[in-house]
Amino acid sequence: MPIRVPTTAVLLLLIAPAIPGQTDRATETVAKSAATTPAAKPADPPAPDVRLAGTEAAKPADAVAKSRTLFFYTSPRSTVEMAVHSIPETNQQRLDRLRENFKAADCNGSRMQEQPIPAKGEQGTNLICTWPGATRGTIVIVAHYEHEGKGEGALADWSGAVLLPFLYEAIQGQPRENNYVFLEAWKRAGAEVWLKSLPKAERKNIRAVIDVDALGLGSTRFYTTFSPFETAPPGSAHLQTQLLWAAIDEGLTQPPEQTSTRHWLSVDDTDPFRAETIPTIVIHSVPPQSDHVPGSAADVASALDGNAYFQSYHLMCAYLASLDRVAAKLDTQDRMWDANAPVDVQPESETPRVTFRSVYGGRLGATKPQ
Repeated sequence: MPIRVPTTAVLLLLIAPAIPGQTDRATETVAKSAATTPAAKPADPPAPDVRLAGTEAAKPADAVAKSRTLFFYTSPRSTVEMAVHSIPETNQQRLDRLRENFKAADCNGSRMQEQPIPAKGEQGTNLICTWPGATRGTIVIVAHYEHEGKGEGALADWSGAVLLPFLYEAIQGQPRENNYVFLEAWKRAGAEVWLKSLPKAERKNIRAVIDVDALGLGSTRFYTTFSPFETAPPGSAHLQTQLLWAAIDEGLTQPPEQTSTRHWLSVDDTDPFRAETIPTIVIHSVPPQSDHVPGSAADVASALDGNAYFQSYHLMCAYLASLDRVAAKLDTQDRMWDANAPVDVQPESETPRVTFRSVYGGRLGATKPQ
């Protein structure tokens, strides 16, 4: 059993419960994975007939090796920073750039889909990239890419959208149990139109929805946008718990904080999913004192902190990799979520350790450093 890290309890105690009934796991820890030698990227898998999750016959859950350590690919900081600071002027140019970046990350053929969004005035398009898993379960990562508000829309619109191709590349570090759907949504209607286009059975296969927006303004934060009139599913609280575990696994000294998005979130991509009681979470980086920045004239590329943005990117990679192993338990009351669980419940054996493999050359990665 891995050595318990005493500072972990201190980190988790700093976080207030986001949903009534959510408990801290102050007595549980996840040990950091031992150093792993970067491995060469394996040959590309043959392109399957990829449809949205739930349309293919499910493979046995044990088709994916149950390794204690999960891997993801990571790109160099310079490559990630260059992408977020280079902001296309028009919405069409943004869509074109995202399409190119996804293709560079190996999203092509049947893995990439485009969905027209009917609207008055400017017509929009959803861009969807899918990475297949071994089961019917699906994890959705969503961002909206159109320019809203003043400034350049660097934070409120572009920072989340441009990160999705990097995250798509990251989860290719090893075979996955769940299908991953990356949705570049068009305005407010994009996520709703995509969700309604799925058969009812496919919607039920969605384990979690992670909305990425306004990153790079500071340290990583989170929020679940349930109103007082909604009943949040247990999975929403567990999504937040797993984010904290990912932060610990990353060795972060400052865990993500719960911070409301209501003053700046103009497009809530989680809304249609919450209406169907699917666990959701918004990942952002807007502290209360800066909630006036997204969507304002100050929302420009120079407002993005490259170090903070890359740290959020790396945390998101670890988070998505770790969710793959626990997604089926998110909306349950499994003992692994219970801070007062009996001593025979070892979170180290339930929550996998996560580490990365660097990508050198090709796709979104830069050349190998000298």
